[in-house]
Amino acid sequence: MKSLIVQENNLKSNIKIIKQLINKNNEKNVKIIAVVKGNGYGLGLINYTKFLIDNGIDFFAVSTIEEAIKLRKSGISKKILMLSSTSVESEIIELIENNIILTVGTEEAGNKIQEIAKEKNTQVKVHLKIDTGFGRHGFLYTEPEKIVENVKKWTNIKIEGTFSHFSLSFYK
Repeated sequence: MKSLIVQENNLKSNIKIIKQLINKNNEKNVKIIAVVKGNGYGLGLINYTKFLIDNGIDFFAVSTIEEAIKLRKSGISKKILMLSSTSVESEIIELIENNIILTVGTEEAGNKIQEIAKEKNTQVKVHLKIDTGFGRHGFLYTEPEKIVENVKKWTNIKIEGTFSHFSLSFYK
């Protein structure tokens, strides 16, 4: 039987080392985003997130709307990034209402978010998802002009960051 064992002291130490490396390089605007999707990778979404908060992490990423809302309902007020892009109106509205940072990975999703944000007279914070060759959704890195063209027309969208997936799932 397989099991995952996480040594809390080791995790605390790893967080401390990462923060020291960031500070050593005077990277003042660098944020550590802890990915807590999949029920905190089996560690328990709420407990794991609270443990990370207690150890200085203040930005989280999830892959489902249910996870994002569960964190908010449990009292987590830190930044939460929804890693999956959506163009479903009801989902976008729920994410906006719960102060979740959205991901835009398609023109359709960006246009829908723009439409809703304009109707609500608000700025919606997003991260752009760029597909660098792995084929797991996102704007194609080979089409930068198209990305810029879209970004320019989204006046109610504030882009706070970008992310990608490694272009290969293995290392030789």
